Amino acid sequence: MNARRNAKINKIPKIGVALGLLLAIGGAAAKDLGTRGASWPVTESDLLDEIAARLRDMDASGELARLENEARQQARRSLEEPAPVAGIGPAVAWNTRLFDPSITVAEDLPGPDGQVIAAAGTRVNPFDHAPLTAELLFIDGRRAPEVAWAMSRALAPDGTRAETPAVKIILLAGRPLDLMRRHGHPFYFDMGGKLAARFGIRATPTLVVRHGRLLRLTEIPAPDDPPERISEAEPASAHTNPSSNRRQPPC
Repeated sequence: MNARRNAKINKIPKIGVALGLLLAIGGAAAKDLGTRGASWPVTESDLLDEIAARLRDMDASGELARLENEARQQARRSLEEPAPVAGIGPAVAWNTRLFDPSITVAEDLPGPDGQVIAAAGTRVNPFDHAPLTAELLFIDGRRAPEVAWAMSRALAPDGTRAETPAVKIILLAGRPLDLMRRHGHPFYFDMGGKLAARFGIRATPTLVVRHGRLLRLTEIPAPDDPPERISEAEPASAHTNPSSNRRQPPC
């Protein structure tokens, strides 16, 4: 019995070798059995070709010309009459306040020579580096009295246009190109109301002039029949608080 068991054990390595030879032979003699079922090549349409084809179709149908015309008309409307700045009303009384234009620098500001002129975290007043070359006058171009008053201030005392305007008229609403054609004077537009938000302007006309290292903002009700020039002096009712940037109510 023991002899029979030993004989079986001695055969195990031989069986393992035989199986290995069979696997090797089978791999060497493997055949291509062909493809079972239908197959198609992997393809993907070219996006640029599709776009070109779509544009050709739109051009042939006239749709492309229509869209181009609509885009031109929309751009022209945006230039002729930009969206008015929200929250702006007519000034009803003289109201003056001071505004500090200083800003805190978020990162180092290099000069033309590469030297840092303001380090991050520094509070900088722009008047330390550049002057305010003209007054800023914010108006609503849809109101004729405001436009007339702005032009009376922008023109020279003899009624002629100065070569270098002392006043920059900035619209918060209205048609700047139409006003320029009509008056022969530049009109700017506060696109997106960024300047109005920066200065906290809520009424027009508002005149912005330099006051030392600050800005003085004055709301001035536009007269129905503006004189040739508005006096530089403020009425006694105007109230200015040099220590505050908040709007002060008239006395």
